[in-house]
Amino acid sequence: MQTIQAEIQAINAQFDQAFNAKNAAEIGRLYDVNATVMPAPAGAPVDGAQAIQVFFDGLIQAGVVEHQLTLTEAVADGNLAYQRGNWAAAMFNADGTKQTFGGNVHLVYRKQSDGGWKAVTHIWN
Repeated sequence: MQTIQAEIQAINAQFDQAFNAKNAAEIGRLYDVNATVMPAPAGAPVDGAQAIQVFFDGLIQAGVVEHQLTLTEAVADGNLAYQRGNWAAAMFNADGTKQTFGGNVHLVYRKQSDGGWKAVTHIWN
């Protein structure tokens, strides 16, 4: 049986792979149907897996690249789990200069009927 850390690491790898492959539909599948994303800085909450897919597609279309999640801690208690860690990404300016940025990330997951985990809350700064 995998530890929660290994399971969350695998979800992070799926997220990064989908983001960097510009596959917002795959990102949307990582979220519970009623999930909420609370983007920084002080962005309006995005509710529901379909809206979350559209939101991340917008970031991809805006030119965000090289997304990376780094796990610091993952803890499970029954049907809920959380992770905290860091995120990083980049964009290229009009002159081709690469800008990198990142910050803290916190996600809460709910165990699904198939035993897998899906994000129910995702916030970053």
